Amino acid sequence: MRAARFVDIGLVEPALFHATYTGIADVLQRDDPPVVMWGRSPPHISLGQSQDRCAELAAELEVPVITRPLGGGAVWVDESQYCFVLIVPLEQAPPRPADWFGWGLAPALATYHHFGLPVGRCEQDLWLAGRKIAGSGAATIGCCAVFASSFLLRFPAERFARCIASPSSEFRAWLLAALAQAMTDWESHQPPPGENELRAAFRDAVEKALGWQLADSALSAAEFAAREDALLELPESAQAAAGGTRMVKDGLKLKAGMFLHERRLACGTELSLVRDGTVVRQQLRTD
Repeated sequence: MRAARFVDIGLVEPALFHATYTGIADVLQRDDPPVVMWGRSPPHISLGQSQDRCAELAAELEVPVITRPLGGGAVWVDESQYCFVLIVPLEQAPPRPADWFGWGLAPALATYHHFGLPVGRCEQDLWLAGRKIAGSGAATIGCCAVFASSFLLRFPAERFARCIASPSSEFRAWLLAALAQAMTDWESHQPPPGENELRAAFRDAVEKALGWQLADSALSAAEFAAREDALLELPESAQAAAGGTRMVKDGLKLKAGMFLHERRLACGTELSLVRDGTVVRQQLRTD
């Protein structure tokens, strides 16, 4: 068993949440114990490190936007999610970044199974009954592999849909309908566990799946200072990511293999919902 730290940061503001795991990763050295960060954050949209806010999101939003230093697409985060971040010196993580997703999602998968939910992995996500219940993101920060995911107890599809840039009212209506097909949450299948029960089950799953011996820990003075530095850099990283185009051309990815597009054609505007390479819904609107 490898010694590892478990840092529960509680409920913290969006920018502080993302700055905390960034600061920890900036400080950790190659021989330091891995860190599991556990916490929650008030409602916000978290963009992937390469996404452009103006291209991906509506002009007016009711929640803050944070560009995280991890990959992936736009995600909704709020108090109904228990988030975890694995912060691991690279020498102690799988050598191929492509393998980080199966490795990092293994404890979450075991946690769902502990509570009787038949969740399975699909690419970088976890699915339940054919719908996505968890996504993930990863990146190298400092000398660490950083991997993040969450337990989605409740998903407010309408609030999330209002945040996404929609070229037309039809696109937004299709988006909301498609989210019902693509996404699910814990409470749609059974009453979610309490925080203490969920945290305990996840800790046990981490120890068994990753071979770590977790000990309660807190941020060191160096990690507090690095968090403050990361907090100052978050707006700059959001500016630097601006590229003016969507990550998915003319639309967005809803889950692995499922995409919603709205394209301008010579004869009008085409709306399409694509699943596993097949168009399952299509509409041509003449302008």
